[in-house]
Amino acid sequence: MSIEKVLAAAIEAVPGCLAAGYIDMETGMLLGTSAIEQDNASSLKSSALAATNLFQGSGIAAFEKLLRSDEADQTIISVFGEVAVFSDDRVFIFLRMQELSDHVIFFICQDRTNIELMLAKSHLSLGPVAAAI
Repeated sequence: MSIEKVLAAAIEAVPGCLAAGYIDMETGMLLGTSAIEQDNASSLKSSALAATNLFQGSGIAAFEKLLRSDEADQTIISVFGEVAVFSDDRVFIFLRMQELSDHVIFFICQDRTNIELMLAKSHLSLGPVAAAI
């Protein structure tokens, strides 16, 4: 199944989801997108850039380094696997792929939706997305 079809299915499964994208952070490219409406599709490119800066920027890298320095077992590598960002009327969920740590799937959702349910359902999409790649 194509990545676009998998993302479209994920949009239907994640409550309040308006759009989804799949990013290769190494290149900054959107490898797949899906959106309910064209208005939501326009924010996918800026969300991809934001995700790349978020995960690869100096702030997260410094925080991950700080976490590693506190680890009792220095062989454990702490990296952020997910980040949820709340804006005035949207929730952005960014999930790093376990198999491909340079790849992120993200969802743009309505802010009035239950966040726990959004996170749970978005995690369920990781397997089908990995299979589509």
